[in-house]
Amino acid sequence: MFYDKQPSNQRENYKKMLKIIGSLSNLFSESDKPFLYYRCHENIFCKYFEARNLSREDCSADAQKVTTGIGLKTWVDTDNQKVAEFNKLKASYMSLLKEEMIQKIAEYRNERIRITMKLHGITEMIYHIVKRVPNAMQIYEYAFEMIDIENIKLNKDKGSSTNIYFNDGKHEYHFNISKSTLYMTFEGMTLLDSFDVNILEDPYEYLEKLVGEESVVSEVKEILDEKGKEYEQLCLRLYSTTASGEKIVHEKSGLNQWNAGGRVRNPNELYIPYPAFDRERSVGFFPSREESFTLTLPDGKMLSAKVCQADGKAIMSNPNYELGKWLLRDVFELPEGTLITYEMLEKFGVDSVVFTKIDDRIYKIDFTNIGTYEELLSEDSSTDKE
Repeated sequence: MFYDKQPSNQRENYKKMLKIIGSLSNLFSESDKPFLYYRCHENIFCKYFEARNLSREDCSADAQKVTTGIGLKTWVDTDNQKVAEFNKLKASYMSLLKEEMIQKIAEYRNERIRITMKLHGITEMIYHIVKRVPNAMQIYEYAFEMIDIENIKLNKDKGSSTNIYFNDGKHEYHFNISKSTLYMTFEGMTLLDSFDVNILEDPYEYLEKLVGEESVVSEVKEILDEKGKEYEQLCLRLYSTTASGEKIVHEKSGLNQWNAGGRVRNPNELYIPYPAFDRERSVGFFPSREESFTLTLPDGKMLSAKVCQADGKAIMSNPNYELGKWLLRDVFELPEGTLITYEMLEKFGVDSVVFTKIDDRIYKIDFTNIGTYEELLSEDSSTDKE
């Protein structure tokens, strides 16, 4: 178990902060079950266990400690909990029969987990759970596993027009079709720790007393702060769109640059497309064309990269096959000579990337969920109108 292996002082500080946050529950709720906002839980966990926070990186894990990926959960009452959403992929499965639909959902679920592990250098996954009961919190851990597709069995006695129930011999699941959401029953969990939470009757009075106690205020503020330091970011697509609106990956450019003609090419050559529209909306984000910068991958590996090609329409590693070797072979695990298609990106659960500008010569890159590019453009457009 992850939790039991952490230093005792880290576990105690973790519980202490959960107690403090839980004691303020009457700021948000009148229940006797402590309130714990999931973003706050993510920050507390990562701070006190010195873990990397992945919760905003559009992947299956919320945190990472060395090579362990952690899915963080907090809930009250039922142990039947949401584990994945597939709303953006509805078109690919809504016309299927129930057996075929669950097969497709299981494949998507498994690929998301696999890609998360490969992107971040994770070798094992677990769920860490804080369950909130009357005036107390309980800590559990649970297996975070791929669905055993070969052993899927539908429970037709519990099924309905909107819900499909099934198990894979290890866990019970149900898929809510209308919500495009997969749920799993966390049954047979082993209790690792439990502690009382004194919910303050008047949390406002308590907070007033903290004014002036800078060390306490500063620590609580850091935990409650969701955003932290803001960095400039840019989202770019890994695909193109035809005149009819179809999303495609060109066979001889972008992720398939290795397939282009003109010269002998390395089988790992690729580039991130940086088309004119995106260049115009991000002037000054990257260094000038052909000027190198450091690009940090999700697993921490650093590459040399630069803006290349005519008019600066490509982001490439230097040499230009290093990024491809990592993405095509190490992450996607594709044989050489395999053409990337948009359908494959849907299966992998990623179709765009986000560059984060740390400073003028240091950037990081993260892969994002299906539809992220369109969502961000829509948000930017709404902001411009305001």
